[in-house]
Amino acid sequence: MSEITKHALEDSLKVLLLRKPFNKITIGDLTKECGINRMTFYYHFTDMHHLLSWIILEEIHQLLLNTISTLKDLFVFSIR
Repeated sequence: MSEITKHALEDSLKVLLLRKPFNKITIGDLTKECGINRMTFYYHFTDMHHLLSWIILEEIHQLLLNTISTLKDLFVFSIR
């Protein structure tokens, strides 16, 4: 459940970023968009910057996993 909530917050932040800059988005805006209460936000993150850092790290992690998968596929294809 924890990861689901974190990803829901990520999705909500991305929606809000289409409407206004990061420095104008409040935790109240985010929790309203996400449909959760403030305490749930604070259970997972200390502030908006913590959430943003987590999102960036998740994106980098996924990019690295995709890159490794592609490299494995290329290597297997090249030795055939």
